Amino acid sequence: MRASKHVSNQTIETEIYNTFALFKTQKSIKIADYLKTFNVKPFINKDYRTIKFSYEALLKLVIFQRLKGIKFHTKLTKYLRRNPAEKYALGFSETPDRTHIGYFINHILGTEADEAIAFTVSKINEVAEKFGVVLDNVVLRPIEPQKDTTERNQRLQRDDKAKGLCRLFKRRIAPFINLHQKHNVTYKKNELLNLLIHMGLGQDFAQNGSRTYKEQTGRSPSGKTLLYHLRKFESMAELQQMYTTVFELVWEMARQANLFDPRKRVDVAIDYTEWFFYGNRKAPMVVGKQPERGTAACYKFATISIVESGKRFTLLALPVSMLDSKESILSRLFSYAAQRVKINHVYMDRGFFDSQSLRTVDKFRLNYIMPAIHNFSVKRVMELTPAPSVVKGFTLNNYPLNLVIVEDKDVTGKLVKRVFATNMDFDEKEVGLSERLLYLYSKRWGIETSYRVKKHSFRAKTTSKNYIIRLFYFLFSVLLYNLWILADILIWLHIHGQIGEDHLVTSRLFGTLLMMIDPGG
Repeated sequence: MRASKHVSNQTIETEIYNTFALFKTQKSIKIADYLKTFNVKPFINKDYRTIKFSYEALLKLVIFQRLKGIKFHTKLTKYLRRNPAEKYALGFSETPDRTHIGYFINHILGTEADEAIAFTVSKINEVAEKFGVVLDNVVLRPIEPQKDTTERNQRLQRDDKAKGLCRLFKRRIAPFINLHQKHNVTYKKNELLNLLIHMGLGQDFAQNGSRTYKEQTGRSPSGKTLLYHLRKFESMAELQQMYTTVFELVWEMARQANLFDPRKRVDVAIDYTEWFFYGNRKAPMVVGKQPERGTAACYKFATISIVESGKRFTLLALPVSMLDSKESILSRLFSYAAQRVKINHVYMDRGFFDSQSLRTVDKFRLNYIMPAIHNFSVKRVMELTPAPSVVKGFTLNNYPLNLVIVEDKDVTGKLVKRVFATNMDFDEKEVGLSERLLYLYSKRWGIETSYRVKKHSFRAKTTSKNYIIRLFYFLFSVLLYNLWILADILIWLHIHGQIGEDHLVTSRLFGTLLMMIDPGG
């Protein structure tokens, strides 16, 4: 006998909101944990006769399967066996096989119940998106590498995995990017995002990019349409909050894939990147800079990035104005990063060689290494001190630090002295001190590489004086960069079982696949 019981959408929606309220302090929720507290009793028909497993458990399992995107019953049972905690949360003491699941769906559930389930799944995803909650409906567990590792097979695996990840990213990330569109728009959100990716890959402007994209695909929103939607952001704060949510989503996906051991410390780098500006220096958010390429003005952004080999994620990017002090920028970056990773070393450039910045680093109890500016006092120490040497107790405006002087070769091969500021203890008698210190600081060049990729592979060009458009372009390029890094890591693990330094997927290939792929669903 088919069970069929009408349950109103309003009842379902109320229960969904009530259940989310129980997790209001959490940024990410396991679907099984959510459904454990989700009340499905209004769905249950009193005439239902138990067939080994309860109606409540089987109904939650059907909702679970659809939320997780697991297509086949066989894969669902395998997933439950591999994840017993989630199986118990759904109400099963043993794993149902595919025949039990199939019988329940085909012979017990009625049309009304199936429609109610479809509404429930859609509404849970919608409310999660509304509250910025990450559900684990995408499983990014690294897969065991295939036995056949011939070059041709590896290319096939790489391309297949890259396409799957691009489809997954598009389905997972796009809902959180708000382009202020109404329901009756001519061009959907993904079409505007595809145009943005195309513009970044070609380092093109909106108008010309829309024309070349239309030549390639036969259809494209105009540059004017794209800019119209971007200008709808009411404030920088709104735009920053949206991208902070998206960055957290990407980080959560990386965490779910166990790519970062929470027990291990990571090295990070902090740096500024500049976007040259040609125009009125009084324009909003324009700051001064050293004269270069015909301008002494720029837009400036500060970033904090993980610089471990093969895992160079940008954790946060902030716009910088003339009113922002270095101390406030550093505090915001460190506070954000400390909530996500344990920091080992911080690498900074000489732009932060001042007492207030270094006191801010000390406030967070972090170890730093940075080149020292060759002011009068530093030059004097360099002249009088052989290399390698450690000068302890050097003061910078009454702030004590250590100077480490080492030798390195310049571009001509000549040995020159280099001096680093640090709050770490180095032993000048250590064999290979110069090599170790230069190696440590060389990690910072990873952030320089990431800037080049963002600029030359993912960031569109613009001459707009509207800072919101500039900020959107920059943050979008950071998002694409992080997704590329995440995809490359997962592909490395899928094919080789370990993470390599080189990229198996180029930024251009990744961007092209992401632009052209149909997310489906």
